[in-house]
Amino acid sequence: MKGLILSAGLGSRFRQHTQNQHKLLLTVNGVPIIDYALQAFFRAGIYEVGLVTGFMADHISDWVGNGSRYGLKVEYIFNADYTLGNAISLQVGQVFTGDEAFVLSMGDHMVSHGLISRVQEFNECEGNVLGVDFGLDMRHAHDATRVQVEAGGRISSIGKHLNEWNGIDAGVFRFTPEIYGVVNQWIGCDKSGRYELGGALAYLIDQGGSLRSCDISGHFWHDVDDMRDLSKLQESSSTQ
Repeated sequence: MKGLILSAGLGSRFRQHTQNQHKLLLTVNGVPIIDYALQAFFRAGIYEVGLVTGFMADHISDWVGNGSRYGLKVEYIFNADYTLGNAISLQVGQVFTGDEAFVLSMGDHMVSHGLISRVQEFNECEGNVLGVDFGLDMRHAHDATRVQVEAGGRISSIGKHLNEWNGIDAGVFRFTPEIYGVVNQWIGCDKSGRYELGGALAYLIDQGGSLRSCDISGHFWHDVDDMRDLSKLQESSSTQ
């Protein structure tokens, strides 16, 4: 199975901190954010990884290289429309993943290999799967994508502004290749000009498609959306 990491975004909420550097190369405990996902894929036994780049693509490729120092084989996929949202980055990733199921991680999510493995090994019959944290740790909730999970593990709604929710999207998925048809159809129908993965998944659910939850509660992960997130992580790591 292959891995796909979305790392094309501007990181605009970091303001001056990303004028000369990609946000995924900012460090926590001396380690660039993107290294957490790369190391997690390796430790989970996924050795072929595609990096979707856009903003400051050369900064990412200069740092990661061919992936050999992580024990990986890394291939780059360039998203020329990276300002339009991360669903476009998923869309262009098809040239790498092809007609196979794959594990996707957001590049700005620090994740553990246990989380990656848990999602990867979840019942293959379940189709499209999202790692969901039911611990409801509010450190993740201020800007998190929320999900409502029904009995049996079916996700019935997803979005950042849900009023009723019982889990948090941890940013790691296992997708079947059919996800590309859903994304393509949604982008063709939606004329907003902004295409985030959460919107594509909401469309999948609305069309009667299946998105299942995989309980990853207790596995380490943290999204790094802005300087508040980064500062808290840096402060906590400095006191350990």
